[in-house]
This record gives sequence, structure tokens and C-alpha cells, in this order.
Amino acid sequence: MTTESLLAQQNALLQQLIDLLQQKQPLGFSEAPRPRYIYCNRSQNCLWYWLNDAREVVPISQTALTCMVEKLEFKQVERRGRDTWKIHLHVKADRRYILEAGYDSNFSKSLLSALSVLTPAQLQQPITIEVQAAESDEVLFCRVYVNGELVFAPWDDSTSWKVVAKRAITNVEAANTARLMKTDSPQESPASKLVGSLN
Repeated sequence: MTTESLLAQQNALLQQLIDLLQQKQPLGFSEAPRPRYIYCNRSQNCLWYWLNDAREVVPISQTALTCMVEKLEFKQVERRGRDTWKIHLHVKADRRYILEAGYDSNFSKSLLSALSVLTPAQLQQPITIEVQAAESDEVLFCRVYVNGELVFAPWDDSTSWKVVAKRAITNVEAANTARLMKTDSPQESPASKLVGSLN
């Protein structure tokens, strides 16, 4: 065998190792890869929760979620036999989650306000979403942090929510477009760099 063919074979093996290490879905038994809905409200005597396969409430004891934001949308859904509008924030953390809250809730207003002031570059980094109970038993706020710093995004009764929501959605979409362009751009693999340095 020639040196070139040995290097090509080594390059192929290194690439297989890299691909295996970057594999997104682990081999073996696991939970289904579908996103888990996280309900952000205080209706179940907790700050946020999810429903298991038996539709039982599973409270989340942690008050913060660090994640990558993938998508923000408004959805009309049926809850308790009636149609209602919800905000769905699609995020990626230890798994994919969809955070759901009433479109006009204090949680959603706090979230939209923060996402509207963050730049697409900031939204390409992990953010931390913290749930915060108000003194009233029904009210839930959220705080958003970037690099450990609280995002200052005040709002009040005069806030134009259509403008804020549109800006938040635009920022999230721009961040994800930029992130996808980075991952889709042709980059030289570490194995190719190794082979190239030997020539």
C-alpha cells in the first residue's frame, strides 16, 4: 500500500469517528425524540410542568432552563374544549422542548419583550429562561439571561405587542438562519486537515 492510500484509509476512519461522536441520537433504548411540551402557568400548583403519557402533571422543580432558541410562534390550540392562542417557544437543551404560555400572559409578555431586545448574535448563544412567581397565586413572570446577565426589557400597558412580537420573531429567525449558514458552510474536516498537513 502506498502512503497516500494509507492516509486516505486513516482519513476515512477518523471521519467515521468524528461522525459517531457527533451523532445526535444515541444508540439503544431511549425516549422518543419528539419535543416535550412545557406548560408555563401556575394552574397545577407549580411554576411549570409537563404531562406524561398518562396525561398526569409532572411538576418541574428547577426554576431555570438554559437552552438554544430555535423558533418562536403563535399557535391556535384547543384547551379545555375551546380554541385559544398560545405562544410556543421551541428550544433545544438536553432534549427539545416547546414552552407554551397564553399569548397575553405575563410570562409571554416578559419573554417576548426580552427576545425583542436581544440581537440575532446573542440568540445564537444559549440563553437561560427563569420562571418567577408573582405575589398573586395565578401570575407567572419570566426572566431571560444571556451569559449570566439579566436582559433588561421593561414593558407596560402602553407597549405595542404586535411590534414587540414581530421583532422577537424576526430576531429568532435571523439567529437561526445565521446558525444554519455556519453549520452548512463547507468546512475542512479535522481528518482532511491532518492529511493536508502531511503533504
